[in-house]
Amino acid sequence: MIRDLARRNPGEAEAYLDTHHAAWEELAERNPHDAADILEALPEEGAADLLTDLDVDDAGDVLDEMRPEAAADVLEELTAAEAAELVSEMEADQAADVIGVLDAEQRTAVLGLLDPETAADVAELLVYAADTAGGMMTTDFAALPGGISAGEAIEALRRLHDELGSNLLYVYVVDEAERLLGVVSFRDLVFARPGVSLEEVMEPHVVRVRTDTDREQVAELLQRYRLIAMPVVDGEQRLVGIVRFTEAIEAIQAEAGEDIAVMVGAGEEETVFTPIRVSMRRRLPWIAFNLAAGVFIAAVISQFEGTLETYAILAAYMPIVALVAGNSGAQSLAVIIRSMAVGELPSGRSWRAVRREAIIGFIDGLVISVLAALVAAITIGLFQDASTAITPLDMALIVFISVWAAFIVAGFVGAGIPVVLRKLGQDPALASNIFLTMTVDIVAFGGFLVTATLLLP
Repeated sequence: MIRDLARRNPGEAEAYLDTHHAAWEELAERNPHDAADILEALPEEGAADLLTDLDVDDAGDVLDEMRPEAAADVLEELTAAEAAELVSEMEADQAADVIGVLDAEQRTAVLGLLDPETAADVAELLVYAADTAGGMMTTDFAALPGGISAGEAIEALRRLHDELGSNLLYVYVVDEAERLLGVVSFRDLVFARPGVSLEEVMEPHVVRVRTDTDREQVAELLQRYRLIAMPVVDGEQRLVGIVRFTEAIEAIQAEAGEDIAVMVGAGEEETVFTPIRVSMRRRLPWIAFNLAAGVFIAAVISQFEGTLETYAILAAYMPIVALVAGNSGAQSLAVIIRSMAVGELPSGRSWRAVRREAIIGFIDGLVISVLAALVAAITIGLFQDASTAITPLDMALIVFISVWAAFIVAGFVGAGIPVVLRKLGQDPALASNIFLTMTVDIVAFGGFLVTATLLLP
């Protein structure tokens, strides 16, 4: 109820929690997930006050559950010493995500106030890009030497349980140099004879990723092999961390969100927490490009000034072509980008998928062009001046040809743009919606007017 109230009326929720301190402490201790949702809905200053009212360990648990950008906004309301105290209670991987979002001055100040061990763990993770396995991993995992027995391994895991908690997912077997040798499931370990060597129980063929592996590939491998954690190794095959399945889900959600933003020209990492000046800098170039495209479309239309002057009614029907064809192209674009995002479209099948979308555009275009032609033939007499009348048949034919042609082009271009961008080594979603809209508008408006010019006297 408090979480829902915070989303509807943040001020009222903040006032309630300020006057019901015991309820807030109990909520944060029992369910830090809900407490994190509440703080994300409140203004940063109020959220910071509520966070510092909690025990340090409870506050760290709540920060662990907050989105890094939101947690960083709250920490910026605190002094560096207060922020460092809370960050020291967080898991190292979550702390690195939050500190990585802080501005450079505060990041340096907070790191300088952490205890040396925590600072070293966080600094180790900060060197990796956020969209790689290294940036997703946690350094808390169970690694045991292969020479010990299964009974000794179980005793070692009992000692590690309090330290690792939810990160105790698999038992990884390493050699003296920390190189990954194999993995043991808890089931195999429990049913193994106590005296059997760990190397005899382990599975030596371990699916693994490197620290620089892209997060999309990490998520794909976790899903393909139905794992709950993926070991991460460095260039020398030393085990340095694990990526949990929950991080992979977050990565897929983030990747999907980035694709949507990039399709329309927003920054790939932009969120509602991104500073205004950064968002403006990322968006303005694409908006300016859109303006240039609009000028070019206007130049194309101006070449048919005579036709529009004689048959002004054409201006009323012209947007219909761009509207329906643009929607069809956007559907093709979304299908292709989604398939690429989830790994369903390898490069070898790309052009087959493009042909498929072009065929769909051909068939859908035929159906819609017939319907549009019928609508145009029925309504033309209601809107035009009799002195410059276009016959229903002519209008129907113009709409039929232009809509069908625009549909075919929209299907091909909508599917083709992300394929071409990927072949060029770019993000397939990179402003693809802008390129699609520009192309479809040129074909729709230009094709409509060319057809009208050729068919009308």
